[in-house]
Amino acid sequence: MFTRKGDSGETDNPSRGRLSKGDMVVEIEGEIDSLISVIGLASTVVKWPDIASDLGQTQVDLFTIGEDILADGKKRTITEERTQWLEERTLFYRKEVGRIKLFVIPGGSEESAVLHVARTSARTVERMVVRYSDSIHTSKAILSYLNRLSSLLFMQSLSANLRKGIPERIWEIGRES
Repeated sequence: MFTRKGDSGETDNPSRGRLSKGDMVVEIEGEIDSLISVIGLASTVVKWPDIASDLGQTQVDLFTIGEDILADGKKRTITEERTQWLEERTLFYRKEVGRIKLFVIPGGSEESAVLHVARTSARTVERMVVRYSDSIHTSKAILSYLNRLSSLLFMQSLSANLRKGIPERIWEIGRES
């Protein structure tokens, strides 16, 4: 679909009117959209119902965060309860994985690798929202949620390799290659 209204490099924003497509809010929304898409890709690769369901829920939450930012908190907003849900799910996978050795080199199974890509995309969104937090609506709940999301994706990536029987590759600080 096209309207031709964006041909001049502008787009509509519900709370700010017409904005340049280079505006920080538009950039953040684009990164959130990318993250939602990467999580969608991960959900097609991951065949375990628990992880796939969690990924689907995070996509809905990210749409809510996008609306929260676009509408300056005047429409749907993300709540601290959603962050608590992320923490509970992260602890669920942490219990499955057991002891963690840092630093994990992303890879192993296809499922784990795509979850690591989603994790790094989540960190990009988090950094961008923090960078612009003085200029846009950013609730504490948004910042908490984005910080916890990458932890969930990390634990899911470790669970994926464990479930596939693939050991993690570990990079150790101070050790000769």
